[in-house]
Amino acid sequence: MQPVQQISTLDSVKTYLQLLVACAFILTQYSCTSVLYVNTTLPPDVAVTHDQWKVVAVNRFNPALLPFNREKKLDAFEQGAKEAFYGVTEAILQDDTFVLIAADTTGNYLQTAAKQALTPEQVQSIHAKHPHHLVLALDNFDAYFEQETFREKNGDGSVSKTAHYTLHTRSYWTLYDSTGAVLDRASLTKQELYDSRGVLSGLLAIGQSIANAGPVIDKLAWQTGMDYWKRLQPRHISFARPYYSNKDFTPAAYSMAASDWDKAVILLTPIAESGQRKNAAKAAYNLAVVHEAKGDVARARKWAKLSADKGNKLALLLLSDLNGYH
Repeated sequence: MQPVQQISTLDSVKTYLQLLVACAFILTQYSCTSVLYVNTTLPPDVAVTHDQWKVVAVNRFNPALLPFNREKKLDAFEQGAKEAFYGVTEAILQDDTFVLIAADTTGNYLQTAAKQALTPEQVQSIHAKHPHHLVLALDNFDAYFEQETFREKNGDGSVSKTAHYTLHTRSYWTLYDSTGAVLDRASLTKQELYDSRGVLSGLLAIGQSIANAGPVIDKLAWQTGMDYWKRLQPRHISFARPYYSNKDFTPAAYSMAASDWDKAVILLTPIAESGQRKNAAKAAYNLAVVHEAKGDVARARKWAKLSADKGNKLALLLLSDLNGYH
């Protein structure tokens, strides 16, 4: 009888495995969501016309406005500002859609007060020397340390403290057109863990010196300049998003899978605007995904917020990502 029992057990295992495979297939076919893989291009954060391609860059950072007078620290800030300026000019030179016609470091346009903008007269003065379409000004630069202290309990019951120092650099930029109108104003920050040291005898660790951090400041500052010019460039991104594909969403899901965004919008909009709260939230979420795929972040945010306001959890996650676009 033993062999018969073995065969019966094997048959049961085989039947169980077949059921698992069948269940997995059914879940795949009739799952509430599918995954959309998208490669798309987002428009620049700062929009300029195709006729605005000649650029003048001006370093307006004035170390005399700093609230300290230690020479080595002043030098670190001044050199950091120069590196930020070099970074942005390098980025412009690498961009085939723009031409850098001048990088003005003469000091004629230094700020004489904090947050002081170029006047239209100053822009016209720059234009007289260097006929241009755009003026990009580095207005200010900052560098500082941020300290975080962590406590750790040792095996003998004592407590050790370690202070971690992160170095931050921040550059401030204003972009003008040839009339002096402001097209963009932004500050960009880069940071890096600089050092860690133990805290002795319950006292704070001795702080780091900006004056001695010149090489790291220069590296981070240069990157902020490179990063600013990305605001004028299209951004190529890839992402994967879940989307609703079952029952009422099947026709729109086919359009989404085929990247037929306009048809998907036509199919989803009536559902999103219907009085069926749950389906409306799902359709609004799908519309947010569609508009993100189209590169229209503003509309994607609008639909994601409408969906999130109806309690859709996927929309809450998507909205967080969309808000990270700038």
